[in-house]
Amino acid sequence: MTETLTEPHARRLVDLGRDLSPAAPVSDVIDILAVGIGAKPLAGVAACFTEDGAPAWDDVASNAVLTHDRLGDRLDDAGLDWHLTPVETVDDGEETVTWYELLVGSDGRSLPDFLAATGPRPTDRTERQYGRALGYPESSVEWFVTHPVDVETRSVFDVINEQCGSGDDDVTLAASVPYIPAPTRQGARDALDDGRGLTEALGTLDAAADEDGYAELLLGERVRETLDTYDQRRAWRDPLSRAMG
Repeated sequence: MTETLTEPHARRLVDLGRDLSPAAPVSDVIDILAVGIGAKPLAGVAACFTEDGAPAWDDVASNAVLTHDRLGDRLDDAGLDWHLTPVETVDDGEETVTWYELLVGSDGRSLPDFLAATGPRPTDRTERQYGRALGYPESSVEWFVTHPVDVETRSVFDVINEQCGSGDDDVTLAASVPYIPAPTRQGARDALDDGRGLTEALGTLDAAADEDGYAELLLGERVRETLDTYDQRRAWRDPLSRAMG
């Protein structure tokens, strides 16, 4: 359940998301927004910056404002707890970029508890620890860590279509979650519940920030990346709007 959002807080979160996008994958930006509104306990972000501190994940406009040295201040302004760890530096002969693990929380407990239990080094953590800390359902965590992905051809979308759902809208909801749902009835139920909660929370964020579907648009991109059968001729928001209705 998300807390009541004030317009200034919602606006700061949306602005942070926009400015962070050139430095992090869309899916990770969505998760930061979800953490900021209380829909997720913790977000794990892969952030990328050049040696000069410029964002380096995506095409970067010359006026990109969220450089590496300003990242912490902006996270603080948005009321987020955070921990940034350099993971790898890559030099392709033309440019040197550094990948960081950015962990973000907002409740004052999830992030420090996770770091206390696992330490600050990403390589020391297990997939099970990550999944539980990021708020993924146990059905997903256990399936992911015990079943090799390339062994199981059946997906949660098959289960939804056959048994648990009512068609494309439920598949869309399940595709919006930031984890691989277990291809079981329980996994389908968990993914539908989480997807519905996430879409409603991000819709609330857009409304509070007086935005025309910014967060929902990002979520639609996650769906497009997840579903090979997603019809790219249709507006990204359409299926999510139907599913939320």
